[in-house]
Amino acid sequence: MKEILKNPFIKFILLFTILTVVWFSLYKYIYILDGSNIDQVDSSGINKTLTIYLGETAGWFTNLFGYTSVTEITQDLVIVRLEEFQFSHGTWIGEPCNGLKVMGLFSLFIIAFPGKHKHKWWFIPAGIIIIHFANALRVSGLTLIEAKWPQYLDFNHNVTFQVLIYGIIFLMWYLWVQKFSGINKLKSNV
Repeated sequence: MKEILKNPFIKFILLFTILTVVWFSLYKYIYILDGSNIDQVDSSGINKTLTIYLGETAGWFTNLFGYTSVTEITQDLVIVRLEEFQFSHGTWIGEPCNGLKVMGLFSLFIIAFPGKHKHKWWFIPAGIIIIHFANALRVSGLTLIEAKWPQYLDFNHNVTFQVLIYGIIFLMWYLWVQKFSGINKLKSNV
């Protein structure tokens, strides 16, 4: 058994699994305490604050594309819509779409995977920022699609943009493994 635990891959899998279970347990607890769910309204919670910031960032990108966006804050949602399209209901951003869960998973992977701590201290915040801006571009794109081509909204929400966001996360993980983890040095020493 001790030999198995010495394997770096097994250590990574065990640590990542434990951290993920703790993260999702803690996340659910924080979400309840946060007061940003439908039953308890609190505009100062982590989820709500991140969702508002995401909506504002998405609106900024939408404005860059030449449209005028409006960000509306309701009790349980943040809505980004285009002023040019009166009958558009906009893109609704709720807790699952604000990126907090995937930011946590991204960070846990970097924490659990071998590498120097000095690189982890800058790589994790940089990755979180990249995820946030990619998510804001996703919301901006969905806002445009919802207003101009609503029949394509579901597919792009559930497939196209999911693949893009997770693709970006996997690319950052790959970059970590290849450039910063030191695993290539271990292979060359064998």
